[in-house]
Amino acid sequence: MTLDCITRRMKEELNVKRHALFALVPVLLAPTSVLQSQEAADQVTCSAWKPQEIRLVAEKVHPWWSFPVRASFTHRETGDQITLSGFWDGNRDWMVRFAPTRVGTWNYRTSSADPGLDGRTGRLLVRAPTEAEIAANPNYRGHVKISANGRFFEYADGTPLLLLADTLWAGNTARCGLGKHQDGPFYQYLADRRAKGFTAVLMQYFHGYGDYPDSPGHRNEGGKTFLGQPAERLNPAHFQALDVRMRALWDAGFVAAIPTTWWGKTKRCSFTIQDARRISAYCAVRYGAYNALWSLSGEYQYTFKDCGWTPEQINSLGNVVQNHNPYRHPLSIHPSGRTNWAAPHNCQSSRPFHQSGWLDHHWLQTGQSADRMYNIVGRAEENRALEPVKPVFCSESFYDHTHSSERVYHARWQAWVALLNGCAGYGYGAHGMWQFYDPNDPLGETGKSDARVVPWKTALRFEGSSKIAHVATLLRQYRWWRLEPRASALLLDGEACP
Repeated sequence: MTLDCITRRMKEELNVKRHALFALVPVLLAPTSVLQSQEAADQVTCSAWKPQEIRLVAEKVHPWWSFPVRASFTHRETGDQITLSGFWDGNRDWMVRFAPTRVGTWNYRTSSADPGLDGRTGRLLVRAPTEAEIAANPNYRGHVKISANGRFFEYADGTPLLLLADTLWAGNTARCGLGKHQDGPFYQYLADRRAKGFTAVLMQYFHGYGDYPDSPGHRNEGGKTFLGQPAERLNPAHFQALDVRMRALWDAGFVAAIPTTWWGKTKRCSFTIQDARRISAYCAVRYGAYNALWSLSGEYQYTFKDCGWTPEQINSLGNVVQNHNPYRHPLSIHPSGRTNWAAPHNCQSSRPFHQSGWLDHHWLQTGQSADRMYNIVGRAEENRALEPVKPVFCSESFYDHTHSSERVYHARWQAWVALLNGCAGYGYGAHGMWQFYDPNDPLGETGKSDARVVPWKTALRFEGSSKIAHVATLLRQYRWWRLEPRASALLLDGEACP
């Protein structure tokens, strides 16, 4: 072979290698997802009941209160299907949040008139939670539901829930902050209440009432709930900070007993029923994957006084929420402690809505004074007697406010009396704690204060809150969910009680 032939052959081989190398460069520099099949790219392995998120980007701009995308999740083994709406997360970003209810394979597909949101597919491979995971976090037992006999709450796996709630209405505020690396006040609070045996936290999705002129509500790390007034511009950063709190509640094993907000008691802003429908539906869609008992409003009678609403409008609000409740979270409404409202709302319970299709359990508020503690017995009895049978939750009674032995007795007495008179749950509360009073708050939103209010760090240590653990320890030795009130069995000075 001549030198020219050898040279030509070497050049040809070099060109082949060069072309092969150049052909590889785009692949080597491409994103990892390009190297994966579409199936592998959208396949996730997770545990049952652990909320999962699908993020989407729309081609068009849609109002925050619209739900332009829906995702259908189909369980391959049984054919069960859950269809969820997606919620707005700022700009053109939308998200679907899903809690898989069964072990196995779930396939999903999105549908929308917006090409950017339509046709996204994927698969979730769902495993069973381990015994250790369930022991550490009962939320792995599944979403709370109403028992078959209508008297108590239970997890999806049938385990009865001893509903012992603590009150933190202002949990989604900057003064109840997240801090850094989970060292903020909110996490300190969760650790304390978990150690004391609480199983639920009473909190609002947003703190709607206040005396701040530019918009309703209190700030969290993302700012205020709305950017302006009326409530047409939602602040996504506010809800992103709330997302962190909701995940923390779930991870700590708590059920959220949660009204959207107090629609009444708004000093400088009056919400319309349209505002309430929009934001209630939004919160239901955004947080439906978490474990919760839902309430339409705090102290609902104030909507008549402050917002000009009617009972029919409240019923319409309840229907809207149920229309966005595919997981069927139990839904009720929280009453005022006053009894001087127009009939039939001159009560401390949600019973005027007992026959409304949207209401499936009752909340009580029995009065913020020692002379009204007896209402726990009366309200529980009258609500339990209603037909059809629905669970009764004593969600708010006389708040703790000192370290005195009398207040400790009151806290202990109320919890026992509520549960032994047939309530499915009890909510403890303390002044200084529910509003998370912080006199040194840098934003000046210290929280509602009066003579009974102490800083939250003091209220956190009230001895009354430690009595909840004793209630749980004793009752869990028995089949407490089978107990029935029997006042006729009581004797007073040797005689049967009337």
